[in-house]
Amino acid sequence: KQWYQRRVAITAGTEKPEDSPVASATALSMARDADINAKIDIDSATYRSWKKSVLYLWKRAANHKFGSIFMHPVTDELAPGYSVTVHRPMDLYTIKRKLDNNEIRTTAQFHRDMLLMFHNALMYNNASHSVYSITVQMMGDVMDVIQDFYSTTGVRIGNR
Repeated sequence: KQWYQRRVAITAGTEKPEDSPVASATALSMARDADINAKIDIDSATYRSWKKSVLYLWKRAANHKFGSIFMHPVTDELAPGYSVTVHRPMDLYTIKRKLDNNEIRTTAQFHRDMLLMFHNALMYNNASHSVYSITVQMMGDVMDVIQDFYSTTGVRIGNR
């Protein structure tokens, strides 16, 4: 309920998104990412191997039967009011670009952006909309693939 009231206040213009705790957490996350990224040698064989594996995960998501829905950025023409509701848009094309430009350098960063993409779709579409159910299904499938990847390194996420 608090999240909804906050979203309404931001939409109404009585509160700025950058003043929110979410914005502070985002700034902290970005600083943490910059710190992590500075420590990763993108020329190392380990990094190149990791990147090849994560690009395979990205291809699995992009080739999913519903992958085309998430391939490109959502516009307000396609989804009226999207930019008001969603403040950090994410799509598969943007994730691929971030991988190609070495902006995503860890599995956790990749995982975070994939979740952001799915959560944006769930936030914008109500539960009775077909995109909502498509999102739930694809998110489950993609998170299973990511969990399988994590399990090769001994990391476990959530209750999967």
